Amino acid sequence: HQFVASTGCVLFHRFYMRQSLDVYHHYQIAGACVLLASKIEENKRGFKEIALACSLVAAKGDAQDASRNQETWERLLPRQEIALLENCCFDLEITHPYRYIDLLAHEFAIPVFIAKAATAHVNDTLRSTVCLRFRPEITAAAALCLAMAIHRYDVKADLLDSRFVNLPPAAESEIEACVLQMLAFYRREADSEREIARHQQQQLRPPIHQQHQQQLHPRT
Repeated sequence: HQFVASTGCVLFHRFYMRQSLDVYHHYQIAGACVLLASKIEENKRGFKEIALACSLVAAKGDAQDASRNQETWERLLPRQEIALLENCCFDLEITHPYRYIDLLAHEFAIPVFIAKAATAHVNDTLRSTVCLRFRPEITAAAALCLAMAIHRYDVKADLLDSRFVNLPPAAESEIEACVLQMLAFYRREADSEREIARHQQQQLRPPIHQQHQQQLHPRT
């Protein structure tokens, strides 16, 4: 469920704004975020099901190892859920940009494919702190602006003039800042992917001394 995943991501970022990865393992907190988010969004999953899923991720997909460690996760998750609640100050009211994207798209007759692209930008940037830095209506407008720019679609009106989404006077500069943060996120992701690809290529290459041997003694 998209709202569970989105709420879980927001909780995750909120937690690590206050705590350190050196103290709380990200697997455990991620599991607690999924558990709490499923309750917040009223899409509750079985506790044992979530514990097993967490164990499976921690075991790198090894089903037997995951089954053996499931009880450990069943003990861990409630403790980490309490830590999560405390560090998020028990603030469980989370509003996502999706509703505002729908409202703006409907009001300004923005095509569905643009709205879907904007939703994808919101989902992508949940891996960054954009969801904490900007209000959801600002993020929604920024995602739509980015999607329209990428697809070269020109809306005939100004989103700031919306009658249904309350955008403050300073919204224009905030939207611009949010777009820049989204673009910065995509640049970091692209740089990271290139670095991973470069590292993988290096691992596939034989060591230099083996290359020299192959050149000196080619196979016949």
